[in-house]
Amino acid sequence: MNELQRSMNSIKASEELKADTLRCLEERRSAGNPGRRHGAPRFAFAFVCLLLLLGTGGYSFYGRPVSYVSIDINPSIELGINRLGRVVSVNAYNEDGQQILAQIKLKNLPYPRAVRKLLDYETAENYITENSLLVFTVISENAEAITQGLAGISSPQGTSVLTYVSDRSCMEEAHRHEMSFGKYRAYLELSGYDESVTLEECHKMTMGEIQSRIECCHGHGGVQSQAPSEDDSLDAGFQEENFQNTDDDNYGRHGGHGEHHGCGR
Repeated sequence: MNELQRSMNSIKASEELKADTLRCLEERRSAGNPGRRHGAPRFAFAFVCLLLLLGTGGYSFYGRPVSYVSIDINPSIELGINRLGRVVSVNAYNEDGQQILAQIKLKNLPYPRAVRKLLDYETAENYITENSLLVFTVISENAEAITQGLAGISSPQGTSVLTYVSDRSCMEEAHRHEMSFGKYRAYLELSGYDESVTLEECHKMTMGEIQSRIECCHGHGGVQSQAPSEDDSLDAGFQEENFQNTDDDNYGRHGGHGEHHGCGR
């Protein structure tokens, strides 16, 4: 055990975080030129700062999510993001999402890289196919910055993307129903038009299917007392151009729309 490893043992943090930090520091040290003497003091100073940070609440700072992104297609996955823009929590809210998280690791990655990695995997495994609807829902005090970061991620070809902003009360309600807050927000929007829709139905529906029902309700106008027929849903279809939105207070990208739409209706 070298001096660096012995020092890490005194830090009160998760084994995963310590291992990741140790690996990063070892890589940075080994990548440096041993012939340049001024590199060692810089590394030592950075390492001392790390020890002080972790020893005085730094781990709590790093590990606490302050923003959340729900990524919903059929897989429903939520990312918790800390103040440094790193993913510090990952949760799945359906079977497809659980299967994905069993195969890929997203924690400690910058959130744009984590989202890109997730979308690449979902595309390769055919969770995302042509004409799929991908919905990002953001909860953050700095939602605009998060949505801008998501906007910099190219969407899979043939996929429509909608981006919404929600709130923590919506997330709390959603989790009580074992649903991602992104899908729960969509359920609330649909139930505002169609009072017959249930949470159990929406649990089994893809985001594209929910959005098609919403657009079908728009076409019929007002609140419906019963769900539209299967033929009506097929006739309405999913028209990306119908999602254009000119409200300057809303967020949208990739030809879709976004609404600042919390849990309330």
